[in-house]
Amino acid sequence: MLNRKICVVTGGAGHLGSAITHALAKAGALVYALGRDQEKLASLAGINQEFESPRVFPVSLDVTDASAFKFRIDSIVAEHNKIDCLINNANAAGRENWEQLDKKAWLAGFEGTLNHFFTCTQAVFPHMKRANAGSIINTGSIFSFLAPQFPMHLDLNNAAAAHHSAAKGAALQLTKHLAAEWGKFNIRVNMVSPGYFPRKRGPERLDYMKEITVRIPMQRIGKPEEVAGAFVFLASEQASYVTGHNLVVDGGYSIW
Repeated sequence: MLNRKICVVTGGAGHLGSAITHALAKAGALVYALGRDQEKLASLAGINQEFESPRVFPVSLDVTDASAFKFRIDSIVAEHNKIDCLINNANAAGRENWEQLDKKAWLAGFEGTLNHFFTCTQAVFPHMKRANAGSIINTGSIFSFLAPQFPMHLDLNNAAAAHHSAAKGAALQLTKHLAAEWGKFNIRVNMVSPGYFPRKRGPERLDYMKEITVRIPMQRIGKPEEVAGAFVFLASEQASYVTGHNLVVDGGYSIW
């Protein structure tokens, strides 16, 4: 499906990122998984045991460093003569509530959530334009178009922060804008918006899990591998006529 396509995944060793990296590799892509956590990056090496030759290439890199990211992209293109897909997935924003926010935290939220979408996309654009082909996929959130239901978060203080919602909303509009502007270059730009994919159920807070699942038609939270297929589809030629789309993967949470 993605035979020998060159894909770059920012935040490629994280909770959802590692599932995306794995799914792309299983579909035949060569995947450069970028991240800052050395332990998580090292854990990706095991994926290559599934294949005859390596398909996953972990790269230690802070994607908010625009010059370092551009250097890495140029190096990848120099080696493979192309880049087929960029997945902007990295996220390093906090969860401050409104009373905890100041301007510094607000700007840091946009830096960790949104600004690298711009600089990373800027780095791949000339290569995709020259090839007259490419797929850019931004990881969004249901909070790019919905407001959090604060009562369901009880006393955990883990609802999406205002800067997260605002930044993901901006990323959604950026996705649509670039899809409109770059369609003539055969560059597709889409978004995948996951619903609830918490890292663990947390037996000490079963009440919180109940608060989530009763609001989801499928009556359960998502598994990381269940969102990864959306990225594989949008990266593939099966989605050759899909651009400017926000593919929501939330078990039906947003239909109510």
